[in-house]
Amino acid sequence: MFAALNALALFLYWRAAFAGEKWAVPNDARQFLSWTARISDPGAMQGNVLADYWQQTAPLFYRALLYASYAVGIEPLVMMKSLGLIVLPASAYFAWRLASAFTADPFARYLASSCVIGAILHIDAVFSGTPRAIAVPLILMTLYAIASERRILAVTGLLLQAVVYPAPAITCLAIYALDMLRWNPPFTLAWDARRVTVLVLTTLAVVTAGLIFKEGLAGWGPALRLDEALHIYSMTNFDGRSTIVGADGSVAWLCSRRIGFLPAIVNCRGNDDPRLLLNFAVTIAPMIALAIAYQKRAKQGRLASGAKAWRFFLYTLVAALLCYIFAASIAFSVHLPSRYSQPVLAIMGMLALGLCMAGLLKRALAGSFRVPGIILAMVLALGLIATFATPQTTIVSPRNGDLIALISATPRTTHVAGIEQDLDFVPLLTSRALLASTEHDIPYHRRYHQLNQAGLRASMRMATLDGSPAFRRLLKRHDTDLLIFDRAFLSTGILPQKYRHTMPPPHRIKPSIGKLQAIRAFGCRVVETRRWIAIFTGCFRHGSRSAKFPRFLA
Repeated sequence: MFAALNALALFLYWRAAFAGEKWAVPNDARQFLSWTARISDPGAMQGNVLADYWQQTAPLFYRALLYASYAVGIEPLVMMKSLGLIVLPASAYFAWRLASAFTADPFARYLASSCVIGAILHIDAVFSGTPRAIAVPLILMTLYAIASERRILAVTGLLLQAVVYPAPAITCLAIYALDMLRWNPPFTLAWDARRVTVLVLTTLAVVTAGLIFKEGLAGWGPALRLDEALHIYSMTNFDGRSTIVGADGSVAWLCSRRIGFLPAIVNCRGNDDPRLLLNFAVTIAPMIALAIAYQKRAKQGRLASGAKAWRFFLYTLVAALLCYIFAASIAFSVHLPSRYSQPVLAIMGMLALGLCMAGLLKRALAGSFRVPGIILAMVLALGLIATFATPQTTIVSPRNGDLIALISATPRTTHVAGIEQDLDFVPLLTSRALLASTEHDIPYHRRYHQLNQAGLRASMRMATLDGSPAFRRLLKRHDTDLLIFDRAFLSTGILPQKYRHTMPPPHRIKPSIGKLQAIRAFGCRVVETRRWIAIFTGCFRHGSRSAKFPRFLA
């Protein structure tokens, strides 16, 4: 049954990724793969901010995987779209093994591992085509190895996590430390020199890998501070591109995807969002319940074989809380605080939920609540089928395939700028350099964010299409060969919604679509459709210096 559910999810992902739109890509892969034209052509996109930053942001292991796949004839996009077909079965295997470390009952294993994978399928990770996807089975492998006391496998998992996705590796390292030192609440530690030596060496290796990755991005810094984040539009606007606040404007420390402590099994946006209670109920509450059950059984001397693993839930809660507090105290300097708590708590919380439901269901069926137990079993079965039948595939496609085809047909040295929602796809799908993008507007490193915001503002100023000296200087400064604009934007002067969620006001210019006639008269090539307009700028940058832009038409 578990294999069948995973096969269903795999098929649905394959259909979305490979049997649908020609230009379909994993959502966040538009960022992490925006530099990959350089794999086949090291001279591609020279000096482009987006390509330079995201090449450095990609962890070394991730880059090595892309180069290795290209060496055997697999294009980067195909590799990252195929990654989900590898990652999900590996995650399912280790989820089953993790559940096996806590129970020998086949039904409990099935329900617990299904809850874990069901949650993973609805979190933007396993099919993302990013380092987060590779981290999912590594986190599961590490947790399984620690719970089952497979020390070599645990250290291997920690080291692999550190070179792929360091933040959850730190939390798993804290769990590993608590387990190695045999922490017995409240303050008792049982340790020896050998264990401490192994722990210190492992800690040094994991932390060093994380620091090397952080240092590689230093040139794009400084790293954002919380007081600076509270003055960045896209982070303090509730609907912003990288928002960290709730509807009331307060920092969403409790529940939000980017900064909240609680796993976002159900999308939750703020400290006063009632959905945080649901997230707590399906993750943290079952972990606490099982930790209490362990303590009670330990005192009564009713510990079955392997029951020592039950204290693992307490280790996880303590480690996640400590690491989250550390990350939140220096928010953004060591990545998003949520990345330390949410991935691990989501896995262990859903594991605990599955184990609790299995126990309750078996008791109901064995006791006087047989009919309610049968009804509950049917609800669980339908719920699991619905969960696996609706995976968050994160596959997106450009709205205008003809625009992507047009840009792909230009010379590979073409530099693109403009205001149009499909420009997010340009670096990955066309291998052309893009000045700036809303999808790539990540504010955690200040220098990069300032450069991208400046590019977005320059693109907006280019939309005036007035042929003035300032307009031409912008084209020259940014070496722009091709301008792409949303037709509605040029007609109304109002920025598309994605840009309004990313850029601070002003969000409009004077309508400029009427100036296309003057641009054509000046000798520029203009391609128009009912959705977008493309303007080749060579006439402005390389035409006759004696030629004058017909201002009377503008």
